[in-house]
Amino acid sequence: MAPYFNALYLEGLLLGMGLFAAPGPKDTLVIRQGVSRGPVWGVVAICILADILLIALGITGLGSLLESRPKLVALLLISGAAYLLWFGGQRLLACLRNRSMPDSQGAHSQRGLLRTAVVLGFANPYAWLDTVVLIGSIGAAKPTDQQAFFATGAMTASLLWFVLLALGCQRVTKLFRAPVVWRWLDAGVAVLMVYLAGMLITDSLDIFQIILEGR
Repeated sequence: MAPYFNALYLEGLLLGMGLFAAPGPKDTLVIRQGVSRGPVWGVVAICILADILLIALGITGLGSLLESRPKLVALLLISGAAYLLWFGGQRLLACLRNRSMPDSQGAHSQRGLLRTAVVLGFANPYAWLDTVVLIGSIGAAKPTDQQAFFATGAMTASLLWFVLLALGCQRVTKLFRAPVVWRWLDAGVAVLMVYLAGMLITDSLDIFQIILEGR
């Protein structure tokens, strides 16, 4: 049991780290709060909790259900691409309008920040692709009595990634005292979101082509 546990746990951990290390909207929110010395740990907790719940949801059956319906997966990919383009557009506008540097955080803005984290964690199609579709479908294919080990590894990856990301960003906070650095950060985020959206669109077109060829 122990070697099998270690193998499945490690597989889930490595898969999770590989997926979570590709920065998305949640990671961007953690980065911005980390480098600005904002209330980052509440955001981190919500991001981790969202991943844990979505991974569990995917492994218990939703991931396999989506995997067996390529049209739904393709639509989810397009939705994720649209979301990333919208998010990247917001960061690009902030860069162009010189509004990239965050204001000082008050109580009301902290509540708004946590609400944003909840939306990015649970209503973000890009997050569903990583957790429910990819991790969930792979985990659901494991033996039923061993799926928890794989899921725990993937959940641990989320915990490690967001904690290390927050700690790392807090160490470079001095670099972000100038507004121009924040503008460069937003510009980089916008470019990254467009790139990721392009990848999702390409994948969705490949799925639609396979569906059409199969008719």
